Amino acid sequence: NFAGSAIDEDNWLQALRRPRAGGRGRNLVFLGDDTWASLFPAELSDTRALELNDTLWREEGRGWARVRPFPSLNVWDLDTVDDGVFSRLPLFLLPPNPPQAEAADVQAKREKWRGLVRQQEMLAHPDIDAPSESMASAAVSLEQLHGDWDVIIAHGLGVDHCGHRYGPDHAAISAKLAQINEAIELIVDAVNQSERATALYVFGDHGMDGKGDHGGDSPREVDAALWVYANRAWNTEDGRQRSARVVEQASALVRSEPLGAGLDDDLKSGWWANTHLSDDYAGVEARTLRSIPQIDLVPSLALGLGQPIPFNSLGAVIPELFASDTGPSGEWGLLRALRLNAAQTMRYVDTYVESSRSHGFSDDALSAWRLMYRRAEASYRALRENGPGRQSQTLAEEGVAAEYYAFLRVVLGTLRQMWAQFDAALIVAGLLVLALTAVALAAIYVRARHCCSLEAVVARLWRPAAAGGAVGVVLGRALSVVLVAQSASHMSLLEASAAGLAIGVMATSCVLLLFATLNDEPSRSGSLWARVCSPAALLNAVAGVLAAMHGLAFVSNSFTFNEDDIVLHLAQTLTLSLAALALCSLAPSRSTQQRAAGWRALMCAAVILVLNRAAAYSTVCREEKLLACTPTFYGVPSASISSVRLAAANVAMMWLVPFAVLRALRRSQSHRAMVARLWVGVGMRVSMGMAAVYWLLDSVDGASADQKAGWGDLRIVLARLAVGVALGGGLAAWYASPFCLDVALPEAAGAQQSMRRVTVLGYGNAFGAAYLVFVTVVFCVLYLVQQPMGGIMLSLLFVKLLLTIEMFDALRDTGLGHSLVPAQT
Repeated sequence: NFAGSAIDEDNWLQALRRPRAGGRGRNLVFLGDDTWASLFPAELSDTRALELNDTLWREEGRGWARVRPFPSLNVWDLDTVDDGVFSRLPLFLLPPNPPQAEAADVQAKREKWRGLVRQQEMLAHPDIDAPSESMASAAVSLEQLHGDWDVIIAHGLGVDHCGHRYGPDHAAISAKLAQINEAIELIVDAVNQSERATALYVFGDHGMDGKGDHGGDSPREVDAALWVYANRAWNTEDGRQRSARVVEQASALVRSEPLGAGLDDDLKSGWWANTHLSDDYAGVEARTLRSIPQIDLVPSLALGLGQPIPFNSLGAVIPELFASDTGPSGEWGLLRALRLNAAQTMRYVDTYVESSRSHGFSDDALSAWRLMYRRAEASYRALRENGPGRQSQTLAEEGVAAEYYAFLRVVLGTLRQMWAQFDAALIVAGLLVLALTAVALAAIYVRARHCCSLEAVVARLWRPAAAGGAVGVVLGRALSVVLVAQSASHMSLLEASAAGLAIGVMATSCVLLLFATLNDEPSRSGSLWARVCSPAALLNAVAGVLAAMHGLAFVSNSFTFNEDDIVLHLAQTLTLSLAALALCSLAPSRSTQQRAAGWRALMCAAVILVLNRAAAYSTVCREEKLLACTPTFYGVPSASISSVRLAAANVAMMWLVPFAVLRALRRSQSHRAMVARLWVGVGMRVSMGMAAVYWLLDSVDGASADQKAGWGDLRIVLARLAVGVALGGGLAAWYASPFCLDVALPEAAGAQQSMRRVTVLGYGNAFGAAYLVFVTVVFCVLYLVQQPMGGIMLSLLFVKLLLTIEMFDALRDTGLGHSLVPAQT
């Protein structure tokens, strides 16, 4: 959708528009999602302007085209694209000048189409009001627009946008589905009335999960319906039985092949049953549904239109679409389609191998593919030359078709396995680079902090590190040659050199830094052991281990799926470690000030523990955890818009966050400064309040059954005012008074007037308070663009950050955590 580049590889639209021998290309109508126009600008170019110039139109070899794209990116707009499609389809499906006897019926159908358009203002367009001037031309009349089109593409987006906006269980989805259903009924009626053989394909490009979203690999996201209808008999009972036997025989052949035995169940079953689904749809067991890979649509549409299959297609024709057909010379339609399909796939494989030295196909796979194709070709030639022999013609044709179909499925399955695999050698190299870099950076930091300057460390390291990198390049290139020769990796020499250089540099640096540290420590009177055993060092070690555990969690899928739980446990563990350090400061041997600081740190840790647990309530479930997870981000599991109750709770944040900021500033008396009182006390609350009301009105609109009426205009005003107050008022206040300072001028009488002492409030935290005020401006902008649950969680996070800063400050005051936050001088 975003700046999509044109597709210049071979495709069926390109073939459709290409001039045919002795005539023009096919005539095309496109209505709907404007993404098509970005991907196929040449194929989907409206020809009416050319038709107005006789000379240019005679030179144009393509057929006529009428293209009406509509903007698709606004997922809150449920109707514009659909209304654009429904308002213009009647121009091509209904006759412009019907006979007198049919005029009333045609007019009634036009009115039904007009009734489907929800935004009636879209009907006030020249395409509808004056189609003879906007749609027709001297070369293409309205009658030709109705009777001479070859393909109509109508891509609506209402259901997709409804899912993103409201979720699959909202009333808006039901209304939109009813609208689409009525449109399909009108299209089927038009197809039945047509004198030409016409087929209707109705399908989606994806499904949606329980929240109305898609993009993952859960069954409800990757599955979509496909419905095919025609006004001629095309799927007879005999054809269905024959296609079923072909798929069954092909599945047996796939399972018997060495390559096919390792393929997934979908491929081995020929997709005859939907084996990757575990749930059911509307009471229909998913395993009883006929299903196909989506890529099978491309060869099926191409051959159905009498065009060659696009070069890059790896799909197989849908057997049911050709099993009831008879091709040239009496050849069975499905056998002919599969033969052409297999020839195109074999040509693709051969061309790929010849043009790419690093194609990645193993010799065993290439040999197996070519053997299967030669066997199928030999069986076909024997069938054509010698006849079926002892078998009947029907069974012989089905056996040959099954060989072609098995070849197509084995090629597809093997390529899926090859292209979905990861290079283990590159993964190991990447992990080594990351680990060694982390260790080297930590060692450099320690050396620069305790022993010498950063410049001195780098000056001593760069020559040995460069030598180590050179050795790493040589070893990496040598190892890559061995791995590639054994088919254990597809690493290029450039990748091997880069990995060897990085590993060599980092490994050499780690070794040198380790030896330098060990050599320095004996002369420092056992200071290494004392520093290692200090509370601050132990706590730093705990933090480092927890951070490393978080990083290591991503090496396993099961840990990645449960990252939210892991992060919560790690955060709680670190907070408890800090609380334990605060408890140490409560010993009787500590001073009163240190014990008070310890109690302050302990209270902050307790509140942080509670807030961490509260933040865990917000969940957006991964598709892998749908059965064991209940999404709460929108307040309702199956919604894509927040509940009114959740939006109302978000309003409370306009009090909580400013209160927490002022309490944090109070510690250093910075809260009395004008910028704090004016911005944090007033402006921040106003900005957050308008943002919270914006989302509250949005939730009210979402809960309403009437999607046309609402608070849309008021929401826009509130959003603009909220960001204006934040960026305008907040930044202006911060810029005018960057330091949170105030001056206390005590009253003095008589001779003491000239000796009055001025107290500067907030001086001890002048810079820190200024940074905090600036961060609140950024927070207000982020708060506006978050859904209610996101706003609540963002607010809790901000409060936790303030508490964390306060806790570290208190730990430093205890004398135990002095190295956690180095003092600045």
